[in-house]
Amino acid sequence: MRKLLPVILLVLLAVPAIGQLQIAAPNALKVGDAAPDFTLPAAQRGQPGTSVLELAKTKNVLVMFFPAAFTPGCTTEFTQAGIHYDKFTALNVELIGISRDQMGSLNKFKETVGAKNLFVSDLDYNIIPKYGANTAARGTNRFYSLIDSTGKIVWADTSNRVLDTERLANDLAAVLKK
Repeated sequence: MRKLLPVILLVLLAVPAIGQLQIAAPNALKVGDAAPDFTLPAAQRGQPGTSVLELAKTKNVLVMFFPAAFTPGCTTEFTQAGIHYDKFTALNVELIGISRDQMGSLNKFKETVGAKNLFVSDLDYNIIPKYGANTAARGTNRFYSLIDSTGKIVWADTSNRVLDTERLANDLAAVLKK
C-alpha cells in the first residue's frame, strides 16, 4: 500500500488539472478570416447599439473571450488591461471582453478590477461559437482576435492562456505597423 500511495496522490492531483484542460474548437477563426458581426451594447439606455464591424471601421477591435468574471486568470487579465489601457488606445485598439456572465456581473467585475474596456454578455451563446472560442461543455476558451478596418482577423491567439498585457500590446503594435 505504501508503494501505491505516491501513485494515488499523483492521480488525485492530476484529475482536476486534466478536467480544466480545454481544447480549441476546430472552428476557431484564423488570421485572414472575416470577423463575424455582433451587436455591442448602447452607451446609454434606450439608444441603439452598434455592431462590432461598424466600430472596427474607426478603431481596431481586440475581441477578448474569457471563461468567467471574478476567476483568478480573468481578474488578472482585465486588471492588467485596465492598468495598461493607454497602450491600447495609443494603438487605436478598442478592447471588448466577452463571456457568458450576465451584464450585471460584468459591470460589477469591470468596476472591481478597474477595467476600462467594453464588456459584452453572451448569455445566449451566439457570439462565442461564431469565433470558435466555445468548449464542448458550452463554456468559453480564452481567445483573442484583432479585427481591422476591413473586418478581417489580422492577429489571433487561441492558446487559451492569459497573455502578458505588455507583450500583448507590443505584439499588436507590430501587427498594426504592417
